[in-house]
Amino acid sequence: ICVKWAEDGFLCEMFDAVIMIPLRLVQQRSLEDVMIEYIGKDSLEQLKKSGGARCLMILEGLDEMDFDRQKSDQCFVRLIKPDCTMLEKSTIAITSRPHSCERVKADRRVEVVGFGPVQIKEFVEKSFPDDEDAVSEFRHQLAERPHLHGLCYVPMNLVMIVNIFKFPT
Repeated sequence: ICVKWAEDGFLCEMFDAVIMIPLRLVQQRSLEDVMIEYIGKDSLEQLKKSGGARCLMILEGLDEMDFDRQKSDQCFVRLIKPDCTMLEKSTIAITSRPHSCERVKADRRVEVVGFGPVQIKEFVEKSFPDDEDAVSEFRHQLAERPHLHGLCYVPMNLVMIVNIFKFPT
């Protein structure tokens, strides 16, 4: 999302800023400290003054947080509470494996599910437009490597495998 926003203008009509924070970096520090490292103190102060308006914050990896070590007054814990005022106007997207989702009250939940055989086939065909030979060769390579084929059900893995095939050097 961050790359598409920066390069292609994806969601630019909704957000002036998109910030992704890997929560595994927040373990012993406050989210505020991590944000200063990522966007700088001045940008964070400006963001606070606006209440986070037109800002999408992606908090990545909730399941990697050690909640027992987090103090209730830390920025991260305050940020995800319903009565938070620090960035009350921002949109917050939290990514997690399903087992950690109950820790956060959310307005909306979205589950990303893997590809099925039809989606894999469609993705591969769209990855090699107008090149049936490349599609055929890719399928042949996957058939010879069943361990790779199993990885293709995870969309990000399929993206990487296709790109490795397309750009081998």
